[in-house]
Amino acid sequence: MEQNYLISIIVPVYNTGALLPRCIQSIQAQTYKNLEILLIDDGSRDDSGAICDAFAAEDPRIRVIHKENGGQSSARNLALDLAKGEYITCVDSDDWLEDETAYEKMMELMLQYQVKLVCGGRYDIDGDTGQRSLGLCPAKTEVMTAEQMLKKLFVWDGCDSAPCDKLYHRSVFDNLRFPVGKTSEDVAIVYKLVEAAGTVVMTDLPYYNYYHRPNSTTTASVSQRTFYMEEFGREIYADVSKRYPSLEKEVHYFLIYTIIYSVQTVALSSPEDQKKFAPQAKQSRAHLRQHTGFLLTGPYLNFRTRVRALCMAYGIYGVMRKIFTRDR
Repeated sequence: MEQNYLISIIVPVYNTGALLPRCIQSIQAQTYKNLEILLIDDGSRDDSGAICDAFAAEDPRIRVIHKENGGQSSARNLALDLAKGEYITCVDSDDWLEDETAYEKMMELMLQYQVKLVCGGRYDIDGDTGQRSLGLCPAKTEVMTAEQMLKKLFVWDGCDSAPCDKLYHRSVFDNLRFPVGKTSEDVAIVYKLVEAAGTVVMTDLPYYNYYHRPNSTTTASVSQRTFYMEEFGREIYADVSKRYPSLEKEVHYFLIYTIIYSVQTVALSSPEDQKKFAPQAKQSRAHLRQHTGFLLTGPYLNFRTRVRALCMAYGIYGVMRKIFTRDR
Protein backbone atom coordinates (compact mmCIF):
# COMPACT_ATOMS: atom_id res chain seq x y z
CA MET A 1 0.00 0.00 0.00
CA GLU A 2 1.00 3.62 -0.46
CA GLN A 3 2.40 5.11 2.73
CA ASN A 4 1.38 8.72 2.32
CA TYR A 5 0.22 9.31 5.87
CA LEU A 6 2.58 9.87 8.78
CA ILE A 7 1.89 7.84 11.94
CA SER A 8 3.21 9.31 15.19
CA ILE A 9 4.03 6.61 17.74
CA ILE A 10 4.15 7.84 21.32
CA VAL A 11 6.43 5.91 23.70
CA PRO A 12 6.65 7.18 27.29
CA VAL A 13 9.91 5.94 28.83
CA TYR A 14 10.71 5.63 32.52
CA ASN A 15 13.38 3.30 33.93
CA THR A 16 12.84 0.51 31.41
CA GLY A 17 16.38 0.31 30.09
CA ALA A 18 16.53 -3.49 30.08
CA LEU A 19 13.34 -3.79 28.03
CA LEU A 20 13.47 -0.65 25.90
CA PRO A 21 15.57 -1.91 22.94
CA ARG A 22 13.07 -4.71 22.26
CA CYS A 23 10.25 -2.15 22.18
CA ILE A 24 12.01 0.30 19.85
CA GLN A 25 13.28 -2.40 17.50
CA SER A 26 9.78 -3.83 17.09
CA ILE A 27 8.59 -0.39 15.97
CA GLN A 28 11.52 0.11 13.61
CA ALA A 29 10.78 -3.26 12.00
CA GLN A 30 7.31 -2.24 10.89
CA THR A 31 6.64 -2.59 7.16
CA TYR A 32 4.81 0.74 7.34
CA LYS A 33 7.87 3.01 7.27
CA ASN A 34 6.33 6.50 7.32
CA LEU A 35 6.63 6.81 11.09
CA GLU A 36 7.50 9.44 13.64
CA ILE A 37 8.72 7.68 16.78
CA LEU A 38 8.44 9.96 19.83
CA LEU A 39 10.47 8.66 22.77
CA ILE A 40 9.57 10.72 25.83
CA ASP A 41 12.17 10.15 28.54
CA ASP A 42 10.16 11.00 31.65
CA GLY A 43 13.06 11.70 33.99
CA SER A 44 14.48 8.17 33.93
CA ARG A 45 17.15 7.41 36.51
CA ASP A 46 18.62 4.41 34.71
CA ASP A 47 20.19 4.28 31.25
CA SER A 48 16.86 4.64 29.41
CA GLY A 49 17.61 8.19 28.27
CA ALA A 50 20.98 7.20 26.83
CA ILE A 51 19.40 4.23 25.03
CA CYS A 52 16.82 6.57 23.46
CA ASP A 53 19.59 8.90 22.27
CA ALA A 54 21.58 6.03 20.79
CA PHE A 55 18.63 4.80 18.76
CA ALA A 56 17.83 8.36 17.61
CA ALA A 57 21.39 8.77 16.34
CA GLU A 58 20.83 5.81 13.99
CA ASP A 59 17.24 6.43 12.89
CA PRO A 60 16.07 9.90 11.74
CA ARG A 61 12.44 8.93 12.39
CA ILE A 62 13.10 8.94 16.13
CA ARG A 63 12.70 12.11 18.19
CA VAL A 64 13.79 12.05 21.84
CA ILE A 65 12.46 14.47 24.42
CA HIS A 66 14.00 14.46 27.89
CA LYS A 67 11.78 15.92 30.60
CA GLU A 68 11.40 15.99 34.35
CA ASN A 69 9.39 13.12 35.75
CA GLY A 70 5.70 13.89 35.56
CA GLY A 71 4.09 10.52 34.98
CA GLN A 72 2.89 8.64 31.95
CA SER A 73 0.01 10.99 31.21
CA SER A 74 2.23 14.07 31.14
CA ALA A 75 4.63 12.27 28.79
CA ARG A 76 1.84 11.25 26.44
CA ASN A 77 0.29 14.72 26.50
CA LEU A 78 3.62 16.36 25.65
CA ALA A 79 4.01 13.98 22.73
CA LEU A 80 0.47 14.73 21.54
CA ASP A 81 1.35 18.42 21.48
CA LEU A 82 4.52 17.73 19.47
CA ALA A 83 3.26 15.00 17.14
CA LYS A 84 3.26 15.78 13.43
CA GLY A 85 1.42 12.68 12.23
CA GLU A 86 -2.12 12.59 10.91
CA TYR A 87 -2.48 9.29 12.74
CA ILE A 88 -1.40 8.51 16.30
CA THR A 89 -0.83 5.47 18.45
CA CYS A 90 0.89 4.61 21.74
CA VAL A 91 3.32 1.89 22.78
CA ASP A 92 4.47 1.36 26.37
CA SER A 93 8.24 1.05 26.66
CA ASP A 94 8.17 -2.40 28.28
CA ASP A 95 5.85 -3.80 25.59
CA TRP A 96 6.52 -4.60 21.94
CA LEU A 97 4.75 -5.15 18.66
CA GLU A 98 4.10 -8.73 17.62
CA ASP A 99 3.41 -8.32 13.93
CA GLU A 100 5.75 -6.39 11.61
CA THR A 101 2.77 -5.59 9.39
CA ALA A 102 0.60 -4.30 12.25
CA TYR A 103 0.45 -0.63 11.32
CA GLU A 104 0.26 -1.38 7.60
CA LYS A 105 -2.79 -3.58 8.17
CA MET A 106 -4.43 -1.10 10.54
CA MET A 107 -3.88 1.77 8.13
CA GLU A 108 -5.44 -0.29 5.34
CA LEU A 109 -8.55 -0.77 7.48
CA MET A 110 -8.56 2.88 8.52
CA LEU A 111 -8.55 4.06 4.91
CA GLN A 112 -10.74 1.30 3.48
CA TYR A 113 -13.61 2.04 5.85
CA GLN A 114 -12.89 5.76 6.33
CA VAL A 115 -12.94 5.56 10.12
CA LYS A 116 -10.96 7.39 12.78
CA LEU A 117 -10.15 4.50 15.12
CA VAL A 118 -9.01 0.92 14.57
CA CYS A 119 -8.80 -1.46 17.54
CA GLY A 120 -6.70 -4.61 17.42
CA GLY A 121 -5.96 -7.34 19.94
CA ARG A 122 -3.03 -8.31 22.13
CA TYR A 123 -1.09 -11.06 23.79
CA ASP A 124 -0.45 -11.08 27.55
CA ILE A 125 3.11 -11.93 28.59
CA ASP A 126 3.73 -13.17 32.13
CA GLY A 127 6.88 -11.44 33.35
CA ASP A 128 7.59 -14.20 35.89
CA THR A 129 7.35 -17.19 33.56
CA GLY A 130 7.56 -15.67 30.08
CA GLN A 131 4.37 -17.52 29.19
CA ARG A 132 2.33 -15.90 26.44
CA SER A 133 -1.44 -16.17 26.12
CA LEU A 134 -3.97 -14.51 23.89
CA GLY A 135 -5.43 -11.57 25.76
CA LEU A 136 -8.29 -9.36 24.73
CA CYS A 137 -8.85 -9.61 20.99
CA PRO A 138 -11.92 -8.91 18.84
CA ALA A 139 -13.56 -12.07 17.54
CA LYS A 140 -13.63 -10.80 13.96
CA THR A 141 -12.97 -7.75 11.84
CA GLU A 142 -16.04 -5.55 11.70
CA VAL A 143 -17.18 -1.96 11.42
CA MET A 144 -19.35 -0.63 14.22
CA THR A 145 -20.64 2.52 15.81
CA ALA A 146 -18.95 4.05 18.83
CA GLU A 147 -21.89 2.98 20.98
CA GLN A 148 -21.51 -0.62 19.85
CA MET A 149 -17.81 -0.59 20.70
CA LEU A 150 -18.46 0.97 24.11
CA LYS A 151 -20.87 -1.84 24.85
CA LYS A 152 -17.98 -4.25 24.35
CA LEU A 153 -15.36 -2.08 26.04
CA PHE A 154 -17.19 -1.78 29.37
CA VAL A 155 -17.50 -5.57 29.71
CA TRP A 156 -14.05 -6.51 28.35
CA ASP A 157 -15.58 -8.17 25.28
CA GLY A 158 -12.54 -8.31 22.99
CA CYS A 159 -11.33 -4.84 23.97
CA ASP A 160 -10.86 -2.50 26.91
CA SER A 161 -9.58 0.96 27.77
CA ALA A 162 -5.93 0.27 26.95
CA PRO A 163 -4.77 2.94 24.48
CA CYS A 164 -1.89 0.97 22.97
CA ASP A 165 -3.73 -1.62 20.86
CA LYS A 166 -5.51 1.10 18.90
CA LEU A 167 -4.68 3.45 16.02
CA TYR A 168 -6.32 6.89 16.01
CA HIS A 169 -6.85 9.76 13.63
CA ARG A 170 -5.30 12.73 15.38
CA SER A 171 -8.58 14.68 15.30
CA VAL A 172 -10.07 12.50 18.05
CA PHE A 173 -7.55 14.09 20.45
CA ASP A 174 -8.53 17.65 19.52
CA ASN A 175 -10.29 18.33 22.82
CA LEU A 176 -8.91 15.44 24.86
CA ARG A 177 -5.77 14.74 26.86
CA PHE A 178 -4.80 12.10 29.42
CA PRO A 179 -5.57 13.18 33.02
CA VAL A 180 -2.33 14.05 34.81
CA GLY A 181 -1.42 13.04 38.35
CA LYS A 182 -3.53 9.91 38.56
CA THR A 183 -3.07 6.26 37.68
CA SER A 184 -5.64 4.22 35.72
CA GLU A 185 -5.89 7.30 33.54
CA ASP A 186 -6.60 5.27 30.40
CA VAL A 187 -10.14 4.47 31.49
CA ALA A 188 -10.94 8.17 31.77
CA ILE A 189 -10.05 9.04 28.18
CA VAL A 190 -10.26 6.02 25.87
CA TYR A 191 -14.07 5.77 25.94
CA LYS A 192 -14.17 9.46 24.96
CA LEU A 193 -11.76 8.80 22.08
CA VAL A 194 -14.10 6.07 20.88
CA GLU A 195 -16.99 8.53 21.03
CA ALA A 196 -15.01 11.16 19.15
CA ALA A 197 -14.25 8.64 16.40
CA GLY A 198 -17.95 8.02 15.77
CA THR A 199 -17.41 4.88 13.67
CA VAL A 200 -14.66 2.35 14.37
CA VAL A 201 -13.18 -0.87 13.05
CA MET A 202 -12.34 -3.74 15.36
CA THR A 203 -9.98 -6.32 13.93
CA ASP A 204 -9.00 -9.80 15.08
CA LEU A 205 -5.30 -8.99 14.70
CA PRO A 206 -3.40 -9.59 17.98
CA TYR A 207 -0.46 -7.40 17.08
CA TYR A 208 0.58 -6.10 20.50
CA ASN A 209 2.49 -7.82 23.33
CA TYR A 210 1.48 -6.57 26.77
CA TYR A 211 4.22 -7.37 29.27
CA HIS A 212 3.11 -7.92 32.86
CA ARG A 213 6.13 -7.13 35.01
CA PRO A 214 7.27 -9.76 37.54
CA ASN A 215 5.67 -9.51 40.95
CA SER A 216 7.88 -10.78 43.76
CA THR A 217 5.42 -10.27 46.59
CA THR A 218 2.26 -12.10 47.59
CA THR A 219 0.67 -8.97 49.02
CA ALA A 220 -0.85 -6.17 47.00
CA SER A 221 0.69 -2.72 46.96
CA VAL A 222 -1.82 -0.14 48.10
CA SER A 223 -1.68 3.66 48.14
CA GLN A 224 -4.05 6.51 47.54
CA ARG A 225 -3.58 5.81 43.82
CA THR A 226 -5.35 2.48 44.32
CA PHE A 227 -8.68 4.29 44.49
CA TYR A 228 -8.36 6.30 41.28
CA MET A 229 -9.86 3.46 39.25
CA GLU A 230 -13.00 3.51 41.37
CA GLU A 231 -13.13 7.30 41.20
CA PHE A 232 -13.02 7.16 37.41
CA GLY A 233 -15.55 4.33 37.44
CA ARG A 234 -18.11 6.41 39.30
CA GLU A 235 -17.54 9.38 36.99
CA ILE A 236 -17.87 7.23 33.88
CA TYR A 237 -21.01 5.52 35.18
CA ALA A 238 -22.67 8.88 35.89
CA ASP A 239 -21.70 10.19 32.46
CA VAL A 240 -22.42 7.20 30.24
CA SER A 241 -25.60 5.93 31.93
CA LYS A 242 -27.11 9.40 31.50
CA ARG A 243 -26.12 9.93 27.86
CA TYR A 244 -26.43 6.30 26.72
CA PRO A 245 -29.32 4.66 28.62
CA SER A 246 -28.91 1.59 26.40
CA LEU A 247 -25.46 1.03 27.93
CA GLU A 248 -26.53 1.26 31.58
CA LYS A 249 -26.05 -2.45 32.29
CA GLU A 250 -22.60 -2.56 30.68
CA VAL A 251 -21.25 0.56 32.38
CA HIS A 252 -22.82 -0.62 35.66
CA TYR A 253 -20.82 -3.82 35.36
CA PHE A 254 -17.70 -1.75 34.72
CA LEU A 255 -18.36 0.33 37.83
CA ILE A 256 -18.77 -2.79 39.97
CA TYR A 257 -15.35 -4.04 38.91
CA THR A 258 -13.65 -0.75 39.72
CA ILE A 259 -15.06 -0.91 43.26
CA ILE A 260 -14.08 -4.58 43.63
CA TYR A 261 -10.54 -3.58 42.67
CA SER A 262 -10.37 -1.06 45.53
CA VAL A 263 -11.70 -3.43 48.18
CA GLN A 264 -9.68 -6.43 47.08
CA THR A 265 -6.40 -4.53 46.81
CA VAL A 266 -6.70 -3.37 50.41
CA ALA A 267 -7.81 -6.82 51.59
CA LEU A 268 -4.74 -8.45 50.03
CA SER A 269 -2.29 -5.85 51.33
CA SER A 270 -0.14 -5.99 54.45
CA PRO A 271 -1.81 -5.68 57.87
CA GLU A 272 -0.27 -2.23 58.23
CA ASP A 273 -1.77 -1.02 54.95
CA GLN A 274 -5.11 -2.60 55.76
CA LYS A 275 -5.23 -0.50 58.90
CA LYS A 276 -3.95 2.64 57.17
CA PHE A 277 -6.48 2.47 54.35
CA ALA A 278 -9.39 1.09 56.38
CA PRO A 279 -11.47 4.30 55.94
CA GLN A 280 -11.17 4.18 52.15
CA ALA A 281 -11.97 0.46 52.08
CA LYS A 282 -14.99 1.07 54.28
CA GLN A 283 -16.23 3.73 51.89
CA SER A 284 -15.73 1.42 48.91
CA ARG A 285 -17.71 -1.33 50.64
CA ALA A 286 -20.49 1.18 51.25
CA HIS A 287 -20.45 2.00 47.53
CA LEU A 288 -20.79 -1.69 46.72
CA ARG A 289 -23.78 -2.03 49.05
CA GLN A 290 -25.52 0.72 47.10
CA HIS A 291 -25.45 -1.67 44.13
CA THR A 292 -26.75 -4.77 45.93
CA GLY A 293 -29.62 -5.12 43.48
CA PHE A 294 -27.23 -5.30 40.53
CA LEU A 295 -24.96 -7.69 42.40
CA LEU A 296 -27.90 -10.04 42.91
CA THR A 297 -29.58 -9.88 39.50
CA GLY A 298 -27.46 -7.83 37.08
CA PRO A 299 -26.10 -9.37 33.87
CA TYR A 300 -22.48 -10.26 33.05
CA LEU A 301 -21.51 -11.15 36.64
CA ASN A 302 -20.75 -14.84 37.02
CA PHE A 303 -21.64 -16.67 40.24
CA ARG A 304 -18.14 -16.49 41.69
CA THR A 305 -17.85 -12.74 41.17
CA ARG A 306 -21.38 -12.16 42.44
CA VAL A 307 -20.67 -13.96 45.71
CA ARG A 308 -17.27 -12.34 46.11
CA ALA A 309 -18.67 -8.85 45.62
CA LEU A 310 -21.48 -9.45 48.11
CA CYS A 311 -18.93 -10.72 50.66
CA MET A 312 -16.94 -7.52 50.12
CA ALA A 313 -20.00 -5.31 50.38
CA TYR A 314 -21.10 -6.78 53.70
CA GLY A 315 -17.70 -7.07 55.34
CA ILE A 316 -17.08 -10.81 55.27
CA TYR A 317 -14.53 -10.91 52.46
CA GLY A 318 -11.71 -11.36 54.98
CA VAL A 319 -13.22 -14.69 55.99
CA MET A 320 -13.59 -15.77 52.38
CA ARG A 321 -10.35 -14.36 50.92
CA LYS A 322 -8.64 -17.77 50.72
CA ILE A 323 -11.36 -18.80 48.30
CA PHE A 324 -11.48 -15.55 46.34
CA THR A 325 -7.86 -14.59 45.76
CA ARG A 326 -7.96 -13.67 42.09
CA ASP A 327 -9.65 -10.74 40.41
CA ARG A 328 -11.85 -11.41 37.40
